[in-house]
Amino acid sequence: MTADRTDPFELCIIGYGNPQRRDDGVGPYVVERLSGILGHKKNIRFRIVHQLDPALAEELQQAERMVFVDATLNKLEDGWEWAEIQPESGTMPYTTHQMNPSFLLRILDCAYHRSPQTWLVSIQGEDFGFGEGLSPEVETRAENAISEILDRVVTKRE
Repeated sequence: MTADRTDPFELCIIGYGNPQRRDDGVGPYVVERLSGILGHKKNIRFRIVHQLDPALAEELQQAERMVFVDATLNKLEDGWEWAEIQPESGTMPYTTHQMNPSFLLRILDCAYHRSPQTWLVSIQGEDFGFGEGLSPEVETRAENAISEILDRVVTKRE
């Protein structure tokens, strides 16, 4: 028996990016690893997407908490960062490729009157060229982010 899309659940971890563009695939990489560690937990859902889409709001409407994981071009002090995000109150992005988690939260708020606690884990990428597999630096950053996600979101709530 599978869970219905509208059944409440504690946590959703969403990794987004393109694994065929090397380090852009760090979000999916992190979610695959976390799914392997936490997949037995019924109150956690895992989602991998190439990019965020407004239709994802329906699937996320019953989440209590969410963590988004994505690559960034920005230079980050530790190579990755953790930030709590709030619903964005701007205009609709021109394309869905430009949609960010805060705008998706805005859709959840408008459509379902839901505003789950949400974080974005950004991991600094080095190589966004065509190909598969993460650069060694990004793989190390991803493993650090995985440890932090496990510590902050999972173990402190059980």
